[in-house]
Amino acid sequence: MKISRSGLLTKMGRVVALQVGLISAAVAAGIYITNTIVEDFLITEALQNEAQHFWALYEENDAQGLPNTANMVGYLAEPGKTSALPQPLKDFQPGFIGRVDIGNEQPTLYVSQQGEQGGPVLYLLFASDDVSQLAFYFGILPLSIALLVVYGFSFLTYRLSHQALSPIVQLADYLQEYRFGGLNQPAVDLGELRTVANVEVDVMIDAIDSFAERLDAFIERERIFTRDASHELRTPIAVFKGSLDLLQRRQDIAPEDEKVYARMRRTVGDMEGLIETLLLLARGEEMGRLDEVCRVHELAPGLVEQMSGLAEKRGLDLKLTELNQLQVRAPYRVIQIVLVNLLRNSINYTHQGSVEVRITEQSMTVKDTGIGMNAKELQSAFEPFYRSERGRASSAGHGLGLSIVRRLVNQFEWHMSVQSNVGEGTSVTIHFPVFR
Repeated sequence: MKISRSGLLTKMGRVVALQVGLISAAVAAGIYITNTIVEDFLITEALQNEAQHFWALYEENDAQGLPNTANMVGYLAEPGKTSALPQPLKDFQPGFIGRVDIGNEQPTLYVSQQGEQGGPVLYLLFASDDVSQLAFYFGILPLSIALLVVYGFSFLTYRLSHQALSPIVQLADYLQEYRFGGLNQPAVDLGELRTVANVEVDVMIDAIDSFAERLDAFIERERIFTRDASHELRTPIAVFKGSLDLLQRRQDIAPEDEKVYARMRRTVGDMEGLIETLLLLARGEEMGRLDEVCRVHELAPGLVEQMSGLAEKRGLDLKLTELNQLQVRAPYRVIQIVLVNLLRNSINYTHQGSVEVRITEQSMTVKDTGIGMNAKELQSAFEPFYRSERGRASSAGHGLGLSIVRRLVNQFEWHMSVQSNVGEGTSVTIHFPVFR
């Protein structure tokens, strides 16, 4: 299953986008401040200073000429005598400052009155459009060009970073898709990545290749050992079976002995099944052949009857509940090993009560009324050789049964769920895919 994650390229793209966004905001703020300061603050400050300067000169000489330059013109009028003023200026009162419409132009108007109310009024018109052009060419335009340059360098940085990180991303994608331990999975092949890799990725590829080689060697040693050990065990099993055959051919076998011989033969069959399962696990590629169909509802009664002796010995009620027929694409020996190990584990850790096997259309459940497990014990129950303190006091064993069950469940990609409460018992359910 592919895990959803935020990759390096995505994170790098977010960082670059955030950087560009912050720079854009800063430049936009600079443009706004430039426009505001030049067009509003500086013009306002200049007009107010010009008015103060004129009134200072006017107090010394009331015949002082009005300001009249290329960018500014002034008008002077007594209160209530505005006939000499241009029509657009007559409606504005002292203290006003802002743009006004005069023909096709929008100059800035500042209205100032000398002294207290009743003194002459000065009207200053400033051609602010020319200043706006200066602000655009010497403020806004350079900042806009700088912003475009920042965009260009940011894109170049992203491309170079993308090129540098691309081999790492390709390596991560390859390893994510590669099924370590999968059946018939080809060996790790990172040769194509070497052609585009940089020094750092080369180091990682060398480390992965070395790890894969050691892993393959370890798996091969495990398969060889399991295969040889299983092969060596076949000889005493064959001798035991031959001896049973000779004993059962006798004519003077008592009825009670026939039951003993039958149980011994079933035990030998279990041992053969275990050996075959070990060989199957040793030859992992064989596990991929799912042509064999196991009818669990037909296999379960015999296995339950086989374990009934152990249950009776402990005074337990062992029962089978078949709600539906269950068919699974798997070797019947595998199902046998799984069910027998679950039953044996439940019986060993149940002092009184019952053990039930429940068969449904897509699941097999083994439920007991045993000692149960707490959360910590449940987390480690399927680890090899693990046995809790209460488990050691309850029954002898080696802690391998549940480990074998989990390995087979994982190997065939089934799903296993476990529920357990201390003093109430444990329920293990294996869910199988829909049979087709």
